[in-house]
Amino acid sequence: MRSPRSSSFENDHEESFFVSMTDMMVGMIFMFIIMLMFFALKFNDDSSDLRQEKDRLAQQNILLKEEKRRLNEQLLLLQGAVHARDNLVENVYRSLKAQGVNVMIDIDNGILRLPESILFPVNKAELTPDGNVAVRKLASALSRVLPCYSQLDGEARPADCPANAFGLEALLVEGHTDSDGREDLNWRLSMERALHTYHVLTSEQPLLTHLFRWVSDDEKDTNGTKYPLLSVAGYGMTRPIALNDTQENKNKNRRIDLRFIMSPPAKVEINAAKRMVQ
Repeated sequence: MRSPRSSSFENDHEESFFVSMTDMMVGMIFMFIIMLMFFALKFNDDSSDLRQEKDRLAQQNILLKEEKRRLNEQLLLLQGAVHARDNLVENVYRSLKAQGVNVMIDIDNGILRLPESILFPVNKAELTPDGNVAVRKLASALSRVLPCYSQLDGEARPADCPANAFGLEALLVEGHTDSDGREDLNWRLSMERALHTYHVLTSEQPLLTHLFRWVSDDEKDTNGTKYPLLSVAGYGMTRPIALNDTQENKNKNRRIDLRFIMSPPAKVEINAAKRMVQ
């Protein structure tokens, strides 16, 4: 039989045990609540970081799309400029071929090529009679098409010009020789031939001296300088189109090139250019 004192001790011990357990459970719940709050705050921070990263990626995607659009627009403009130059060169080429002038064309580089055989005697800068006729026919062909791709001094653009948002930066009359002979003499010969060709062109069609580089409306407001469309260059033997190893190749290198260089389109021409390339 338990004594009352023993029974009281056991009851106190049990109560103390339950109190300790309760305190421990409360402590654990408290710790759980703290941990829950911590993870909730951490989750909120992570969600905020994810939203910021998502916004950053979205903004980056917008910038990439805008850059792609701008590059595509530039590509279209370049394609339009090349297309306009090709049409111009082919127009002059067909006109000369129809008149029996034996010229060649380098469409990739925008060049109309006149071989020495139809222009000059060997080592001479003066045109042969047949060469004189050929260059005068070239002058007439140029006078018909160039006003549509340049600024005509004191006159408006011809009304029958094709719809076009691109113009010429320059038309170079280039003289070239083969590698035979002294280098300094080849430089002089190439320049004299180019100059002589230029003088025959402009004497046959004085209009060509009144054509100026294509100037956009933007440039007109800030720059009153006019740049003549036609210019002359002599390259001697420095720009061969074939190896100077056979007589046939040397004949190819002795030539006059007309190099057509397009002006980059201005902002005001972009919309017209888009319509052309669509």
